[in-house]
Amino acid sequence: MLVSIIITNYNYGKFLHRCLRSCLSQSSHEHFYEIIIVDDCSKDDSVEIIKGYQKFSPNLKLLRNSKNLGVAKSANLAIRKSKAKYIVRVDSDDYVNNQFLDILLSYINNHSEILGVSCDYFLIGENENKTKTMSSKDHPISCGIMYNRKKLLKYGLYNPKFRHREEEELKVRLGKNYIIHNLNFPLYRYQLHKKNKTKLKDYKRKFNSKIYDLKFNKNKLAIKKIKKLTKNIIAIIPARAGSKRLKNKNMHNIWGKPMIYWSLFEAKKSSYINKIYVTSDSNKILSFSKKNNVNVIQRPHKMSDDKTIKMDAINHAVRIISKKSKPTLIVSLQANSPSITKNDIDRCIEHLILNDNNEVISINKDNNQNGAIRVLKYPYNFEKNLSTHVGVVVTNTADIHTKKDLKNLGYER
Repeated sequence: MLVSIIITNYNYGKFLHRCLRSCLSQSSHEHFYEIIIVDDCSKDDSVEIIKGYQKFSPNLKLLRNSKNLGVAKSANLAIRKSKAKYIVRVDSDDYVNNQFLDILLSYINNHSEILGVSCDYFLIGENENKTKTMSSKDHPISCGIMYNRKKLLKYGLYNPKFRHREEEELKVRLGKNYIIHNLNFPLYRYQLHKKNKTKLKDYKRKFNSKIYDLKFNKNKLAIKKIKKLTKNIIAIIPARAGSKRLKNKNMHNIWGKPMIYWSLFEAKKSSYINKIYVTSDSNKILSFSKKNNVNVIQRPHKMSDDKTIKMDAINHAVRIISKKSKPTLIVSLQANSPSITKNDIDRCIEHLILNDNNEVISINKDNNQNGAIRVLKYPYNFEKNLSTHVGVVVTNTADIHTKKDLKNLGYER
């Protein structure tokens, strides 16, 4: 079996005829696909209608829940029962174009790297007229997406806590693994009626609240993930003594304080950073850092010349730190970026955790990587300047290298 069409139904008997006729009238050969319909304890004539179609449709299977489970649990039940390579959901009050399966199948078969493929859809008014064409990419719905079933099972099915808009929760949870391509063909028909209009309004606020919980504090999986990665987050600020273009750059006076002070100050305010380290070859910088209650690492002079790249200093510091305690995340902050803020630091850390990146770097509004903030999972590849699965966060940070920079950025006249 190549495809399973998954239909979940609850008291939508008046729409079922149209839905089932459209699914049974696909241009694909009937031996290529099956229809699995899960009835969620309907009280209307839904089951009788389905059984009527089963008499002449051997590829139509009916699963009946003993109690009302909701859309997500019912869909998961059907996906597990399926033996097909691909699955696609169609709501029982909706219907599809007769080339729906053929077009989606043709695309997903030629793109093995993706999780699934979606299509655009028509909004259908209560008088059966097509009111508007919608982009599934810009206005996603839970149905009309053909998935690679094995990949979906691997990454995790729908969250039963989300009785509606479960697809959007899945997208947030899967992060980088949610690779869905969209076809600009309106092959799906989304029915508008009083019940689903009410759902859209009633559940929008609840959904947004649940997604926030998933991302941050209340969802158990998110809590476990965040706690694991925030257990021992360290910040490392490399600050060498020498600088060709601006003498004693890292100790240059900015707003009455040495330039390095501002990175230290904001790192201390971070909601996540547990320890801060300054690595330097300068006794003056190390002494200043100690007075500000920051851990220090004496960097060898051979790793402090113009040829030394920042990652060499970071790697040296990490090797020393990890002998005592293995960090979970490493936050590299530049001493010559006094515009770094606590919020910038925290956003970069949160972005890495929530999107399951290996690394996150800050960029400015012109999309230039300035390296002011760089967050890495530990352990990481010491030999590479950039790891795979890199995320970016736009900040207002800017580096200072010359007297001209000081003037352009408003630190000096």
